[in-house]
Amino acid sequence: EKLQKRAAKLGFDWPDTTGPVEKLREEIEEVSEAVKTQDRSEIESEIGDLLFSVVNLARKIKVEPEQALRSANSKFTQRFNYVEENAEPDLETLSLDEMEVLWQTAKEKGL
Repeated sequence: EKLQKRAAKLGFDWPDTTGPVEKLREEIEEVSEAVKTQDRSEIESEIGDLLFSVVNLARKIKVEPEQALRSANSKFTQRFNYVEENAEPDLETLSLDEMEVLWQTAKEKGL
């Protein structure tokens, strides 16, 4: 974020959110292509570019990326705890589809 702010100060910035959103789409496609190659170095590089692009969009729309990630982690934890607590007989025996039903229920409950 600091690097991006510095670059933006010098005029190296998108004029609106269209550019950063398109860049995210491009980076997601590049991650997908890198995963197909199974080249760990390439995958890591593309994941880094994707994360950098997400932070750039957050900066552009004035969202604190670290706080947004903390909130997402908290939301995930609450929902996953619900899934674990409501899995019958236990989580390890459920299919992914069964877990997804519990996940969606947690979302509906506002977790």
